[in-house]
Amino acid sequence: MLTFKQIEALYWTVRLGTFSASAQKLHTTQSAITKRIQELEADFDVALFDRSGHRAELTARGHEVYALAEEMLGHRDRLLVRLKGQHTLTGTFRFGITEITAMTWLPALIRLLRAHYPRITLEPHIDLGADLQKRLQAGQLDMAFLHGEFAEPGLQVVALQRLEFAWMGSPDLIDPSRVYTPADIAALPLLRQSRESGLNMIYDGWLKPHTPANNLFTINSLIAMAGLTAAGFGVSCLPRDYFAEMVSSRQLMIARTSIAAPQSVYCAMFRRDADVAFCESVAELALSCCDFSASGGRH
Repeated sequence: MLTFKQIEALYWTVRLGTFSASAQKLHTTQSAITKRIQELEADFDVALFDRSGHRAELTARGHEVYALAEEMLGHRDRLLVRLKGQHTLTGTFRFGITEITAMTWLPALIRLLRAHYPRITLEPHIDLGADLQKRLQAGQLDMAFLHGEFAEPGLQVVALQRLEFAWMGSPDLIDPSRVYTPADIAALPLLRQSRESGLNMIYDGWLKPHTPANNLFTINSLIAMAGLTAAGFGVSCLPRDYFAEMVSSRQLMIARTSIAAPQSVYCAMFRRDADVAFCESVAELALSCCDFSASGGRH
């Protein structure tokens, strides 16, 4: 008889790539996953995997069944949410955030998640965007809040809010009467984060085709970047809303530029898998509280 355990075993084995990863996801043993898939093949007299090579690959029929399994599990989860209600959901929600979210609207999101899903264990992971994206793709995270530049075809993306940046420097370094071109900015000493940060894609795209001549890398803290910028070590591309107070107090000066300053759409991203109903609900909560100003966490 067909069971959801068999369907889940097939789905997660394909989705995560190995029987052991599927077993870890479903909190069981690798032998149990293998047995469930073998039972599924025997019950319907169909070969789902071609085991002739070094690694088991889906057969043509296997691809068809996998697509149906994905759809079936999605419908099941939506039905459970509707019939049981949000407060009955249990488990662990692993989500990735970058520093700017942690500094702003993370507390507001946590409050909403605890109110809507009191029985779910929240497990936030703070890292650079590229690293979070890799972990999301590998199934190590259920969702990540990232710059839209990290969107890929295999991910479902929900736009949250536009994040506006500005080139900033100390009052001694930035001339308020001057209009800076990308070439001008590229010629200044730049403070920036490491290559795994989504910010690099944003300001490299803005500076293109100009290559910065003098960079200080691996400053992976926005607070540290702002402090060093205010101290006159160079210019940096910083979130405008969050550092508005430092601009108002003239610790930082915004450079006027010949083209619009960099910006990015921040998004909730998750894989197109069986947890989609829950992730869509979480994305709606994130949309309601996403605020990158310094007071964002107090909502």
